[in-house]
Amino acid sequence: MKNYILTLLIISITTVSFGRAPKKVEITGIIENAAGKTLYLNAFINNSPVIIDSVIIKKNGKFKLAVNVVKPDFYSIGFSKQDYALLVLDSANTGEVINFNADGLKIMETYSISGSKDSEIVKTLVLHLSNHSKWKTEYSKGLKDPKLTPQQKADTKRKLDSLDKNFIYKRDQFINNNYKSLAVLTTMGYLNPQTDLVLYKKIEEGLAESVPNTSYHLAVQTQVKQIETQNKIRKKEAEERKRLEQLSAIGSIAPELNFPNPNGKVITIESLRGNYVLIDFWASWCRPCRAENPNVVKIYNEYKDKGFTVFSVSLDRDKNRWLGAIKQDNLYWPNHVSDLKQWKSEAVKTYGFTGIPFTVLIDQEGQIIAKNLRGPALENKIKELLGE
Repeated sequence: MKNYILTLLIISITTVSFGRAPKKVEITGIIENAAGKTLYLNAFINNSPVIIDSVIIKKNGKFKLAVNVVKPDFYSIGFSKQDYALLVLDSANTGEVINFNADGLKIMETYSISGSKDSEIVKTLVLHLSNHSKWKTEYSKGLKDPKLTPQQKADTKRKLDSLDKNFIYKRDQFINNNYKSLAVLTTMGYLNPQTDLVLYKKIEEGLAESVPNTSYHLAVQTQVKQIETQNKIRKKEAEERKRLEQLSAIGSIAPELNFPNPNGKVITIESLRGNYVLIDFWASWCRPCRAENPNVVKIYNEYKDKGFTVFSVSLDRDKNRWLGAIKQDNLYWPNHVSDLKQWKSEAVKTYGFTGIPFTVLIDQEGQIIAKNLRGPALENKIKELLGE
């Protein structure tokens, strides 16, 4: 089962006065199948468990540990870093004696606890996580069974989907019911920053009230701000992608480019009306472009007398390298243009592309009918338009 303590959470708390006197808390109980083993009680400091008490389990399984609790904090109790129970101890919500029982062979799966409200809250989540993990493993394993019929696979996938939906429902319910408890932080490893901002804010709101200005509260507060910033960035990027796509949207007339050819003469796209035209954005320094050039040459030679031509727009900066690549790759069609501004070219702004090779295919009237066709896809499209 996934470790339910986040790196975010395993940090020392900023020194804050809660106006509470230290409370000595004893943890007692019975650990079965563990006689003679050493049980550890750990606090978390700088991402690492630090032993604050230990005891050798008696033959009858009984033990007693103790800790002075001043402020809300996370602790663990167990025999190893892999199998332990997570405790949340707060002098306000923890009794002087906590009763803890478990099977020493599987502490995380079997423990029970009373006397610590927040630790009891954590336990409810642990049970849910354990149950979810168990059935998810079972269903996922079942999907790999070659004997399953298509219907049985479909049924198993539906069960997995239902299991995940139930998990999310229980997770959200846990957060809404316990958002003021430090225990709620154990859910954060199961939140998605892109979809669960409301829950992050709920947790931050609760911690601001229950443990204000601790590093736990401040860490969540910082994460909320980071998510909000990232969401704004993603929104702007999505808007920009949409804007760029609309610049050369299929069905629209291809925007004009007034660039000179190698001899300084401006060749326009409009001047090629009556032909199917592949507007090919490339550069001598672009390896994928150069690798695609033989395919474009092949198509051009096959269909140049049937109403097809190429309008090559280079993103080069060095004219000699541009001309050298034209000659080396046998790009013998007459329509080569460039403003020699590389990525600052007006072509980039006008057509809204972010990488090359980038192609736009237009019909005889200058309308865009396809974008980014290369290799067999381009050849098949031209064959479809102009026949064998």
